[in-house]
Amino acid sequence: MTLPDVSPGTTGFLVLCLAGYLLVANLLAFTAFGLDKRRALNGDWRIPERTLLLLATLGGWVGAKLAQRLFRHKSRKQPFRILLNLSVLVLPALIATAWVLQSDLPVQQTLQDFAARLTSDTSQSSGSAVPRRFGPGS
Repeated sequence: MTLPDVSPGTTGFLVLCLAGYLLVANLLAFTAFGLDKRRALNGDWRIPERTLLLLATLGGWVGAKLAQRLFRHKSRKQPFRILLNLSVLVLPALIATAWVLQSDLPVQQTLQDFAARLTSDTSQSSGSAVPRRFGPGS
């Protein structure tokens, strides 16, 4: 069995860096929720909700949700729960936006091409390698 190439500049390196980042982000979010719960029980200064939401938004959503359930912390505050659940969408949206904006094509052309691929009918394309499976003559 050969190990994947994880030298800088390879896809393996990118995946390894992303996995490391997400691990650290989730550990930070989990620790922050646990620390805030302890501070709440002791009557000490608390970690601001904005900070907890930021940690979840920057990739620590799984750790934040796990800590929320495990420590029963911030689970009844309805505005916080909604914002925490929506925070999982922010990072992928930012990444998708950056991907579209960095492309060489204008944004409108990129979006039109994407929409065209979604709505294209492959059965009408000439020389298609994929056979028609359903419909007349199948």
